[in-house]
Amino acid sequence: MNLEKTLRELGKEIQADPRYVALKEAAAANDKDEELQKQMQELQLITLKYQQEMGKGDEADSEKLEELQKDYQKLYGELMERESMVNYSAAAKEVEEMAQYITGMMGLFFDGQDPETCEIPPADCTHNCATCGGC
Repeated sequence: MNLEKTLRELGKEIQADPRYVALKEAAAANDKDEELQKQMQELQLITLKYQQEMGKGDEADSEKLEELQKDYQKLYGELMERESMVNYSAAAKEVEEMAQYITGMMGLFFDGQDPETCEIPPADCTHNCATCGGC
């Protein structure tokens, strides 16, 4: 099996993984949520207004900037509390962890470790065995 074919097989496995499927479903649910989409557009508008005000340099209205920041934080908080966004964030975290695992394993392979037996060290590993308390 050549490398390109193997990589494409890995891509298929990733896309068939329940974590990836859950992320795609959560994204689709968010796309269909009209209220969420309106809130996200409003968030983008606040960001644009903030950037425009900041672009004025020394003439920027600090009170307006502060108000825009408060509006942004309030709306962002509301968005992130929505069930659909909570679901999306959780699914995205799972996929990110999967990607980090794959990247970590690939690093071990490139370091010459045995693909059949190598394992990613625990997060608290210092790579100095004198500090090791065991896995």
